[in-house]
Amino acid sequence: MENVLFTISGFDVTVFQIVLCVLVFLTGVYVFRKWSKYSFHQQNEDEITTYNNAGFQSRLALALLFLTLLLILRILNFDIILLNINGFGITINQIAEILSLFSVALLFDWIISHLVILNKYNKREIPVRNSFENEKQNEIKATKLVRYIVYIYVGQLLLKRLNLDFVLVQREIKGDVFTILISDVMIAFLIIFLARVIVWFITQVTLYRMYQSNQMDEGIQYAINQLVMYVVYVVAFLFALDRLVSDMSIVYGGAAALLVGIGLGLQQTFNDFFSGLVLLFERSVMVGDILEMDGQVGRVLKIGLRASRIETRNSVSMLVPNSKLVNQAVINWTHYDNIVRFDVSVAVAYGTDTSLVTKLLLEASDSVQDVLKKPEAFVRLNDFGDNGLVFSLYFFTNYVMTAENVKSAVRFEIEKLFRANLIVIPFPQRELWIKEGKIK
Repeated sequence: MENVLFTISGFDVTVFQIVLCVLVFLTGVYVFRKWSKYSFHQQNEDEITTYNNAGFQSRLALALLFLTLLLILRILNFDIILLNINGFGITINQIAEILSLFSVALLFDWIISHLVILNKYNKREIPVRNSFENEKQNEIKATKLVRYIVYIYVGQLLLKRLNLDFVLVQREIKGDVFTILISDVMIAFLIIFLARVIVWFITQVTLYRMYQSNQMDEGIQYAINQLVMYVVYVVAFLFALDRLVSDMSIVYGGAAALLVGIGLGLQQTFNDFFSGLVLLFERSVMVGDILEMDGQVGRVLKIGLRASRIETRNSVSMLVPNSKLVNQAVINWTHYDNIVRFDVSVAVAYGTDTSLVTKLLLEASDSVQDVLKKPEAFVRLNDFGDNGLVFSLYFFTNYVMTAENVKSAVRFEIEKLFRANLIVIPFPQRELWIKEGKIK
């Protein structure tokens, strides 16, 4: 088995090495035939969507080919210099390693993107309230983040393997040499991207069943997601900073001293920050709620660290400090549910049939699509006015943000029905008596 069969460029090849190379090649062929026909699919409620396996097969073939080539070169102990420029040499083993790493990265990118991310994407968090369905989300897709993580990791491995990991910063601190390499910066970015993927996976996949089983409100979901995001990002930032700073105790000590000075000058900012935490825990105001404050009505789109973003009926974004939502009186139209009662008042002439007026008002509310049938609308005779009988029509709708449009539609229907039934809406009238006489 140790007999030399032949020699290649000064490298002896034995029978045992040939046998091992054949076994590695056959293993690669077996793995490809075993896994190339694996059926990737995602199960939906109505259908099964099968992925196109052509991309997986080509990536699997490339990965197995270059890995087999690398193993054969290692078994044969065969390595020659292909390129030598100013003392920097590239060998055939290094090229095989580069090709193997990139092909494996491509394979993992496809598997994670299709098998892990896309199969779970249909289970992402779904807004509970219809009024919040149209909010646009501007999040980076998890598949892109996974791709960045894979390629950054492969890139820093190649830098170290090819001795291209150059020094960016080097200085002496307290007798110790502090050095920042290119790979350190890459790993810091890798940690941040990994934190974003972890946040996405926890909030959109792991917590989804808990949200559904407990039928949690969208605001509660948002509060939990925000807390998870804060914790993961803080931990990731500390780990990333640890790659770039030689002594973290200096950072902690400097941060403590800095926070004391900042705290004195930014008391209101910290007040807003802790008020935001109170909102997330207390849930008196949640994402999707319709609020009225200072004469403005709007929907809460985001509860941030310092301020909350509210979209008014005029589609204008209004930034409100969190402390204002906690410490001041705020009307929450949809605190328990999004069904709200509104009313429209109308006067008719004295002597009009009140039962006919009641019937026509209820018909007007029934003919408007945005008015709910349950709870039912009702009519009250609210006052004997100076010019006529004052009726009020009370109806329910879940279109709180566009309630003025709904009220306008109801008024149009009332005017049409009154005109068709010859019911007069009185206008103010005054009688002026002029008394004749001599003015002294």
